[in-house]
Amino acid sequence: MWFISFDQITPFPEEISLLIVGYLSAIGVFNPVLAGACCLLGFFTIDTIYFVLSKKGSSWIRKKTKGLSKLMQRYREKIKHQSLKAFFILCFIPRMRLFAPILAGSSGYSFKRFFVLNGTALVVFSALYVSLGFVFYKSLAGLISKVNGVQNIIFFGGIAMVAAVIIVFVVRRRKKNKDDK
Repeated sequence: MWFISFDQITPFPEEISLLIVGYLSAIGVFNPVLAGACCLLGFFTIDTIYFVLSKKGSSWIRKKTKGLSKLMQRYREKIKHQSLKAFFILCFIPRMRLFAPILAGSSGYSFKRFFVLNGTALVVFSALYVSLGFVFYKSLAGLISKVNGVQNIIFFGGIAMVAAVIIVFVVRRRKKNKDDK
């Protein structure tokens, strides 16, 4: 539900959410496999919505991508000619992952092809970031084993700093795109 709702209306990066899921899985709050599967389901649900809307030519999608024509055109060519590579590239650029289903839908991809390419990229993306969250916990636990309770504060503080940097990056990119108009 997180990735379908809150994640769509805030600039909070999905990568940070996945790191937190991995971290919480490491401390026993979630089962890591079930948590990863739920994240994948959320990602694929929202990607499918974007795919279908862009395939139908939704005005909401046009509004969401307004001002990004140069960037969209560059990746539209990559999606057509180097599909899997383009899906992976877009998946690992913060806040750009959602353009892959939009580009695939507007380029006339079949749902089956979209499902395979996007699914492959999402499985790697989700597994990597959930695993990194797990590793962060294990690393922090080893480093801070002498100071109980502080590791959670340090982890969430570090995540907040990374999120702030990514948000500033995204806001600057959007501002630059608006200025380029």
